[in-house]
Amino acid sequence: MPCSLLQGTRPVKLRCQESGQLTAGKGNCPEQKKNCLGQKRKLSGTEKEPSGTEMELSGTDRKKGFRIIKMEILELENIYNGIGYVQSAVLGAAMLSLTLKTRRGRKKSILLWAFVVICAFLAGILSYFAVSKAGYRIMEAANGIEEIWKLQMFYSLISVMNVLEGSVAAVILCAASVWIYEGRRNIKIFVSVLFMLVFSSVFYVYKQIMYSLFSSGMIDEVSLSRVPPDYGMRFLIDCAGMAILFAGYRYLFRDKLVHILELAEEQICQIVMVPLLSYILFLAVRYTMDTYGVTLRSTDAGTFLMALIITGSLLLIYLLMFWAIFRAILASASSAKVKAELDVASKIQLSALPVSFDIGKEKGVDIFANMHPAKEVGGDFYDFFFVDEDHLAVLIADVSGKGVPAALFMMGGRAMIRNQLLLGLDPSEILKRSNNELAENNKEGMFITAFLGILDVKSGHFSYSNAGHNVPFLCHEGGDVEPIPVRHGFVLAGMKNIRYRTQELDFVPGDKLVLYTDGVTEATNAAYEMYEEKRLTEVLRQSVKEDVEQTVRAISESIDAFVDGAEQADDITMVIVKWKQEDQHS
Repeated sequence: MPCSLLQGTRPVKLRCQESGQLTAGKGNCPEQKKNCLGQKRKLSGTEKEPSGTEMELSGTDRKKGFRIIKMEILELENIYNGIGYVQSAVLGAAMLSLTLKTRRGRKKSILLWAFVVICAFLAGILSYFAVSKAGYRIMEAANGIEEIWKLQMFYSLISVMNVLEGSVAAVILCAASVWIYEGRRNIKIFVSVLFMLVFSSVFYVYKQIMYSLFSSGMIDEVSLSRVPPDYGMRFLIDCAGMAILFAGYRYLFRDKLVHILELAEEQICQIVMVPLLSYILFLAVRYTMDTYGVTLRSTDAGTFLMALIITGSLLLIYLLMFWAIFRAILASASSAKVKAELDVASKIQLSALPVSFDIGKEKGVDIFANMHPAKEVGGDFYDFFFVDEDHLAVLIADVSGKGVPAALFMMGGRAMIRNQLLLGLDPSEILKRSNNELAENNKEGMFITAFLGILDVKSGHFSYSNAGHNVPFLCHEGGDVEPIPVRHGFVLAGMKNIRYRTQELDFVPGDKLVLYTDGVTEATNAAYEMYEEKRLTEVLRQSVKEDVEQTVRAISESIDAFVDGAEQADDITMVIVKWKQEDQHS
């Protein structure tokens, strides 16, 4: 990455060359004001102290010599800045290729990246040259200014230009990723800027430390920092750092990032500004520190400690911030994925329930049913179908628990009971056989309450058996509502070889049989009061003249008014069968 313009200079503490005095603001030393400006212009680690021979030169010759040396140094710095851009482009290409899919072939992608690297090299040279020239013009304009706050404004302007110059590499990498790789644009920009943030921050600290360790031993007397090693050593240090960064990403973080991008693509697209702003903030802090000589190469204990605290704190903040962001993204994405899967499961479950309520109309029977799961999928279920031409089977059941486990157990229980019904057995025998099969592999300890009945649509004779379920109500056209006689049996899947009993009754034309689960009577309002059977009975009396669909809707509206927005705690399921006798149906 490029070095900061005027790195290591201090606007409020300058050393006069001839007097050796520290002066504030511009050079105020009476012996030599202009040489203090020369100290301001000095680039850390690039300008050497004048030798004894140079000190003996006349003022004009010395200034001319300094300008020649300065131009040579700038040329080297320009080239090395271009090399820094090449380093960021090469490392970015390697890391992006491990993370994203190319939209072109491998060979063509290599050629495109070669073109990007050349562009990055030229951009690095030109951007650094432009910012350097502008910086020196600003420093010349600052010469003669007495007010400290104005001088600080000039230095702030230099920091802003350095930030803009440092952002060019990120712009190049983002443009290359959008051009070369597949996927959504925000994803590619997010990954590119994230890599540049890691490269800039971690690589900056690494270079500061390594440059200090391999320093030539010279000290910049203005910034009081160690002069970096020669360009050859810097290049080797940079290459070693790039290899370490690439290996660390490939073997430690690549799979994790790819997993996050695959799982949370939509969420990542919404936070693309986070790494962008983080990168700009880091550049602003870095170049401001460099401008004022606050670096990890400083020999001054206080300055070094300040640089260490600022840099360490910023890196720690970024680490914690992105760790929290990625954790939240994964949690959100996992939740969204589970919700999507539950939505599919809910549709599958509902599709397994009968949705056509016209199967009995030609035989004088009206049927309507409704189910409201407490979660995306529920444990209640119902079923009705003709086992032969004259006998209609009606089933309602409630599985212990809620959610996916209850839904899966429900599907198995429904299939077993339905298969036994097709054999033409009476209700008690059907429940007995189903119970034994369900209890066979019931390792989770779940159970089912069920009510099963078979209606002879010609005579109105109804035979039924109960396995621990809520007692149904029978509504007569005269207005009477009564629970049917029920002998409770044990729940299904509780234990094997349970005996159930078949009971019988005869319908009168116009009678309605109301089957429901405990989610109806145990619906709870905000005051933790239950709906209970008495409220259900009252609604049934008021709806005795209504058809089956209107009766179900009346019960649902009554429950909604009672709970008044309180969270639904259990599945709510109802099935109503009305027998009109075959010669009375409309």
